[in-house]
Amino acid sequence: MKRFTLMAILASMVLWGCSVTVVPRPVPTGTIDLAQRSLTLSGKGVTATVRVQDLEYAPYRLVENITSFHLTLRNDGSTPLSLPPESFVLLDDQGMQYRPVTAEKVKEIVGRDSAYLIPYPYVGYYYLEDAQRSAFHNTFTSELPFYAETHPQDIFTEALPAGPILPGAQIAGLLYFVVDLTTKTGVELRLYLPGTPETSAPDLLFPFSVEK
Repeated sequence: MKRFTLMAILASMVLWGCSVTVVPRPVPTGTIDLAQRSLTLSGKGVTATVRVQDLEYAPYRLVENITSFHLTLRNDGSTPLSLPPESFVLLDDQGMQYRPVTAEKVKEIVGRDSAYLIPYPYVGYYYLEDAQRSAFHNTFTSELPFYAETHPQDIFTEALPAGPILPGAQIAGLLYFVVDLTTKTGVELRLYLPGTPETSAPDLLFPFSVEK
């Protein structure tokens, strides 16, 4: 009975998440890629393309949901450009503010549920319930849940690279937020370039609608 209850809860969560789509809102001078559901903006020496990568970075989690945004950042200026995670702020439709969490923090959060997994490279499960968890899939972007698709070290390799962006070069990677977008109607990702105070308008603003 316990196993059936757990499976029913997880199945309902996945089905609920499958009905949610996050799409960019049109903005002046912005370019929307409908296939990728991304928004591209240029200004003040930088071009940025943003999309939601995973609504649930670790789909089987019951608390502390992690959402990842995929960013491509190009330096259009003539000097190196630094855009650390602190340059970005996420706000939801109710005015709640979220800061990016580090890859180390994501690994810590995800690792709390990984004690029952046999360590890599000996991939396996101790209990049938755990094996069944991996059978569920996140249909938003992935065919398999996080642990079945990648290894924990990919949290670091997939993250947005650190360090200045050289003139004419670009970087790409993930920003992680502890937020459940399925409970929102809209969010906006704000980018503040070095020297821009957060009391002023962001240099680039990426609004998204959460459609259910």
